[in-house]
Amino acid sequence: MNKQLFKYVCLTLLLAVTLFTTSKISYAASDIKKIKLAELRDLLAKNKGKVVILDLWATWCPPCRKEIPGFINLYNKYRDKGLEIIGIAFDENGLEMVPPFVKKVGINYPVYLEGGDIAQAYDLRAYPTTIIYDKDGREAKEHIGYAAEKEFEDEIGKLLKK
Repeated sequence: MNKQLFKYVCLTLLLAVTLFTTSKISYAASDIKKIKLAELRDLLAKNKGKVVILDLWATWCPPCRKEIPGFINLYNKYRDKGLEIIGIAFDENGLEMVPPFVKKVGINYPVYLEGGDIAQAYDLRAYPTTIIYDKDGREAKEHIGYAAEKEFEDEIGKLLKK
């Protein structure tokens, strides 16, 4: 291999590695759609075999915003080990508010907008409400209000080992 070609290959690899390791996966506005209860149930069923964190939140909710960096970290750390995180935003002007927020904070897991029937089905009383499902799709834990990243990590760690 001549020097010129070698240099080109090395620079290309360096660029690829740099882009891969520094880029955040985030979802475009077009990826954020409304989800109804039936679709959510289908989505949860499709994720059987994984531990799922379902985060019911809103952009205007300070405890919700405080939890999100922890979810981003957990998703980075455990998505290849069987974790899925699904966020459902309950903002009134969701199409206007949520996509810029997702981009700004670098949310790297799927986010949907509540489609009108999820709050009642989950008896939603406070934001955030977070439900953890085990690999069999059964509810393993529910958090009403803020919980720290470490608490979630301890809970999902046990479920991922089962």
